[in-house]
Amino acid sequence: MTDARDQAPAKRGSAYPYYVVACLMLASAFSFLDRLALSLLIDPIRHDLGLTDSEVSLLAGAAFASCYVLFAFAFGRWVDTRGRRGAIVVGMTLWSLATAACGLAGSFGRLFAARAAVGVGEASLNPAAYSMIADYFPPGRRGIATAIFACGASLGGGLAILAGGQVVQWALTTRPQLPFMHSASAWQTTFVIIGLPGLMVALLIGLTVREPARMRTNDEAQDAPGFGDVARYIATHWRVFVPVFAGFSCIAINGYAFTVWGPAYFMRLHGLTPAAVGLLFGIGYGVGGTLGVLAGGALSDRLVRRGRVEAPILLSLGAVVAQAPLFLIAYLAPSALVAEVTFCLAMFAASMVGGLQVAMVQSLAPNRMRGLLAALYGACVNVAGLGVAPTLTAYASDHLFGGPLGIGKALAATSALSLAMALVLIVIGLGRARTLAARLADQPMSVREP
Repeated sequence: MTDARDQAPAKRGSAYPYYVVACLMLASAFSFLDRLALSLLIDPIRHDLGLTDSEVSLLAGAAFASCYVLFAFAFGRWVDTRGRRGAIVVGMTLWSLATAACGLAGSFGRLFAARAAVGVGEASLNPAAYSMIADYFPPGRRGIATAIFACGASLGGGLAILAGGQVVQWALTTRPQLPFMHSASAWQTTFVIIGLPGLMVALLIGLTVREPARMRTNDEAQDAPGFGDVARYIATHWRVFVPVFAGFSCIAINGYAFTVWGPAYFMRLHGLTPAAVGLLFGIGYGVGGTLGVLAGGALSDRLVRRGRVEAPILLSLGAVVAQAPLFLIAYLAPSALVAEVTFCLAMFAASMVGGLQVAMVQSLAPNRMRGLLAALYGACVNVAGLGVAPTLTAYASDHLFGGPLGIGKALAATSALSLAMALVLIVIGLGRARTLAARLADQPMSVREP
């Protein structure tokens, strides 16, 4: 349990909440760095271990997503009943060590196990961060706060590919020998170099981040609800949660398909080197993605303050409409320049959803259910995004579009299908989501002391 002396009430005008969200953003950046590094290393891993695209997709998706989903609910319960900072520190320590362990793996089975352990650790972050941010910031300022947190995905994704591309290029050229890894392949060295620094971020959070006092509506139970209470709440509002969560999961299918297979697409069809892909994704994710996340958060806050409590969902719909044609052009363009430019523009539109999804979950959940509802949302998104998208795209490439060089057409098909489904599903749930969010926003709040 958290010591009462370690509780930090959220004070209006204080800079400390922004320091906390910056630390959470840094943790998110490392989570995406560790999660996505494999995407740049697909072909070296395939060559060394003799794998097909479909087998690689299991490492990139199913290995991570299966354990992420299983442990998200355990961490969600931890978040609703115990200290959220501790959950992040434990989880981040585990996923950092597991990423480094990927570099020690010399077979498909060992690499699968290490990737699964990454998923276990990363299941801790989103439930804890969603809950902490909601207690540090009032509704009218959560959009920009959650956008700052979501910048970790864009910065981390960009950094993963940028740094990974440079490290792979350096390792292929110099063939470095680490003291404890004689004759290691370039991809193995990359995992170790990327994984270990996350331990320092876990230490920083453990030493400097304080728990916020929990805010609750006056008619909310004093004790944290159990799984049964959350299940009944979802059953009562299933017409909101089923279409909205399913719609956002379809958005994730599009996003993760490109995240996993985009580097391979640019290298196979447009002849880019790992370093060139690193630069492109650094610009697309790090610049375009970050600007998109911040723009989405700022617009959402502005609309919420004007009474549009459904703004995170409404703006996500706009992002779906904007990104769809851009991704299709990027996948099918014969010109590398056209593909690169439209990819960067698509990342701006797609990344707007990054912060909006956090605000969406917060707007639909009572305080003491935010951990478990965030875990449920994370499970849906990661099953779809990492469990389905990589394998679906790889299957289409292997069996429908002629093999490795059909990856562009496979990505286009995945994008068109997933974004069309997202649009329909979110429109179905929008009206009822607006009603539920308005009811929760109108309830008076009070501080719950530990």
